[in-house]
Amino acid sequence: MEIPTSYKLCAATAALAVGCTVSYIAYKRRRRVRNASDLFNYLNVNIVTTEESCDFVVTELRRRCQKHRAMGFDCEWVTNNGKRQPVALVQLSSLDGYCGLFRLNTMKTVHKSLRELLEDESIYKVGVAPKDDGKYLHHDYSVELRSTLDIRHLAEACGFEGGGLGTLSSVLLRTVLDKSWRIRCSDWEAEELSERQKQYAAIDAHVAIKIFALLLERIDKEKSNSWALSYNSSSVWTRSYDYCSKYADVGYKTKHTIKLKDHAKEKDSKIKEPTKRYKLTKRTRPLYNNGYLEAPDGELLCICDNRKGMWFVNKGLADLIKEDPLTVRLKFEPAGRAVGDVGRYYQLEKENKCVVCASTNSCIRKNVVPREYRKLFPEIMKEHSSHDVVLLCADCHQLSNMRDQNMRVFLAEQCNAPLPSDSRFRFIEDMAAKKVRSAARALYNANDKLPEVRRKELEDILLQHYPDHDEVTMELLKKACNIPVVTENTDYESHGLKVVDYYFKRHGLLKLEQEWREHFLKNMKPKYMPALWSVKHNEERLRVKWDEGA
Repeated sequence: MEIPTSYKLCAATAALAVGCTVSYIAYKRRRRVRNASDLFNYLNVNIVTTEESCDFVVTELRRRCQKHRAMGFDCEWVTNNGKRQPVALVQLSSLDGYCGLFRLNTMKTVHKSLRELLEDESIYKVGVAPKDDGKYLHHDYSVELRSTLDIRHLAEACGFEGGGLGTLSSVLLRTVLDKSWRIRCSDWEAEELSERQKQYAAIDAHVAIKIFALLLERIDKEKSNSWALSYNSSSVWTRSYDYCSKYADVGYKTKHTIKLKDHAKEKDSKIKEPTKRYKLTKRTRPLYNNGYLEAPDGELLCICDNRKGMWFVNKGLADLIKEDPLTVRLKFEPAGRAVGDVGRYYQLEKENKCVVCASTNSCIRKNVVPREYRKLFPEIMKEHSSHDVVLLCADCHQLSNMRDQNMRVFLAEQCNAPLPSDSRFRFIEDMAAKKVRSAARALYNANDKLPEVRRKELEDILLQHYPDHDEVTMELLKKACNIPVVTENTDYESHGLKVVDYYFKRHGLLKLEQEWREHFLKNMKPKYMPALWSVKHNEERLRVKWDEGA
């Protein structure tokens, strides 16, 4: 019996509907956003609290990263009353899921193996805003984090919006991260981390390296025109430095502020930002060259730096007697000669090693009397300040800085000189002016690309700020692009200034200087201080000058 055509049509329609449904379900399954804890249940998480475990985990991370030369990186810390505490946790992850959670708050210091890994320029530390985390590590532990790479650079190169780690994970890995404020703002200094904290910290670092690998694969395919490569292929990683070197240690937002600098070259319109703090850097050459500076009759005046000695020679003020060791003889009579132990101190050769542990590796200058106080001393007390500059290895320098904070707190209480806090910044950011400047820069850089509605909104912001103008002109734009957004806080009180003023009026500045020296000796117990180094050095030096009638 022949089947009616209408039945055939119904059957075909039903089959088509079933096929579409199956295909749609399969598509949804492929595109389904998964939970990170389920997807990354293979992670090997290692909690590091001792030097031994630190060395073991770092060695394993290095072994697993030999091929890829990159690892996921992130940091966590605690914020109390709006004030950031020192970094409590550093998270590192290899591409295959080996994670190290380094609890710095428990270890109290960054052990040598971890420091060397973080400072290794041959291994990328990838994540979202890793350079900012590096600044905190430098501030808290004097660690020079090198070869950071913000994965948002690669995301943008592949045509994706930047966004945060959660957004990138959702778009690229189809994975939802746990970004609840309860876990993000939890107690990372707790005696024991919870399982949720461990999972959150490890996944954040691992997701970063996974996204990095995925984006690197895309870039490599586009450049090589080969769609058969995977991010485990050797060709991707051998060319990774070609793709990433231009982004190394570059903040993601940095390049977005360059355009205006290229256009606005008028020197008078530049904005003066707050002065940056001096950066602690490891020495690449010896601090002490131990050259000899002599009086005209050949008497030794002092041991000096080679550059200082050659300065006299190049100026025609001295003769070069010998090159090794450098010996320079002045052609004029100096203002004074070496007298007593004070004078003999400057005639002694100094060793290029840590004065606490005698290490000769990567030593850093340490100001025994912190610069925030000494810079406010009278000129006569700032002369010959090399007496209070000693060398410390990175670990001892970090420990000394931490212990200095106790002394600063003591001085703050004694002198009624509050330490800087979030509510007492020396500079204040004017948010209204910042909004005006932002609008002006958007119009200046992308006026022809902005939608009409958005362009009108930005122009209204400018005209409200400049009521004397009826329209937005190029001259007005240039003016608004450079409007000051930072002003000095007139209520700000310098901690250092109040301390120096207190001692000047009550005890004398020599007393403040001596207390810092005693603090250093008591807390660091240095065994290798230069001979004749004295707590009362300046007092003795000034007495000599007084006796000489200077």
